[in-house]
Amino acid sequence: FLENILTEVMELFPAEYIHIGGDEVPKVRWEECPKCQAKIKELGIKGDDKHKKEHYLQSYLTARIEKFLNENGRRLIGWDEILEGELAPNATVMSWQGMSGGIQAAQMGHDVIMTPNTYVYFDYYQTSNTEDEPTAIGGFLPIEKVYSFEPAPESLTAEQKGHILGAQANLWTEYIPTPEQAEYMLLPRMAALSEVQWTQPEKKDYDNFLTRLPQLTSLYERAGYNFATHVYDVQAKLEPNFETNALDVTFSTVSNSAVYYTLDGSEPTTSSTKYDGVFSVKENAEIKAAAFTNDKMSSKVYSEKVEISKSSYKPITLLTKAARTYDFNGAPLLVDGLRGNSNYKTGRWIGFQGNDLVVVIDMLQPTEISSVEFKTNVVTGDWIFDAEEVIVETSDDNENFETIVSEKGLNVKNEHWQEVVNHNYTFDATSARYFKVTIKSLHEMPEWHGGKGNPAYVFVDEIALN
Repeated sequence: FLENILTEVMELFPAEYIHIGGDEVPKVRWEECPKCQAKIKELGIKGDDKHKKEHYLQSYLTARIEKFLNENGRRLIGWDEILEGELAPNATVMSWQGMSGGIQAAQMGHDVIMTPNTYVYFDYYQTSNTEDEPTAIGGFLPIEKVYSFEPAPESLTAEQKGHILGAQANLWTEYIPTPEQAEYMLLPRMAALSEVQWTQPEKKDYDNFLTRLPQLTSLYERAGYNFATHVYDVQAKLEPNFETNALDVTFSTVSNSAVYYTLDGSEPTTSSTKYDGVFSVKENAEIKAAAFTNDKMSSKVYSEKVEISKSSYKPITLLTKAARTYDFNGAPLLVDGLRGNSNYKTGRWIGFQGNDLVVVIDMLQPTEISSVEFKTNVVTGDWIFDAEEVIVETSDDNENFETIVSEKGLNVKNEHWQEVVNHNYTFDATSARYFKVTIKSLHEMPEWHGGKGNPAYVFVDEIALN
């Protein structure tokens, strides 16, 4: 059947490469398929400590299809899932699940097209402030991150880098109903990726790119393209300062326009405080800022809430390892006074899979605490569940801990759900210097889930002690 389909494809499309996909093949279906299991038995396929036998069944199928394509003068491309099991001898790998699949394939001597979702999925949001954006699939990919992409990483030798054919951006259109919205998602991020591909890494200069970008966007405007303008808005850098116990705020604009800001949630005007350098926030605030040119607002209003707790900007130690690509700024983001929204990829959430989140917060001196609050971001379709168990312990010496909170079994729904869940635990006022917080992930997803048996993620933003 597949060979018949591919024969028709080859008649219609003369290109050398044919992409067969290879992703979105849930092995749970093959585990339950009598024909698949019969084929596994016929071929004598065995699983091992790396992959299940169903993964090797896909390897068998991929190799068979590649042989057919090669016999007809064509070459096979597949997503990096075709690395699960045994890679077909001449396959080209398109690496979308980060960079690791492409690196592995290049080290094995295979050609690679780098298209990691972390750098070049243009269906992701371009800003963390998604309320005013057209609906997207999720994610967070600002133009500066696109520009920082390096398709041929330094971990590869010169010979291995020769297998990196190039990079590719992807714009999946489930949430993009019009050509105008497609333009909005592509431009000007496509310009950043173009410069990534034709510029030697040592010559890349993002600040210089920004000085040239207005000339390009003026051409977009003249041609009638619908392009994104986030790069011209006020850019804010928010950094927790553990020495001063405050949040340091830095504003910048591409045009170096004057920036005015407020801290009480009111709209900024030229009568508001004018930004003249880094300032600190030590109390609850709603920051709003905008750029002004010739005394007229020339950007969207930047907005951010800061919610201070007793644990804000206190020394924090992460005792476990966060999931790859979801560690972001590490433990400090759990006490920076900033809350995440429903998008778990903005850098405001820290994610764990297979590991639990375990942190110790040093209050620096005995401090009376009667509540612990945090939020989890649940998207079960993305394998992200609620906390499975929450434990809070106290200590005066950071060695001997006493449990004051223990809650189990928080994943009570037997269906897919998506929600930012607030967890608030109150108890009799307790004075201690060290507070250990353990937020356990679900180590095996339930039977009703397509990824049953695999470890789920848990995503947490701010841990507030009060």
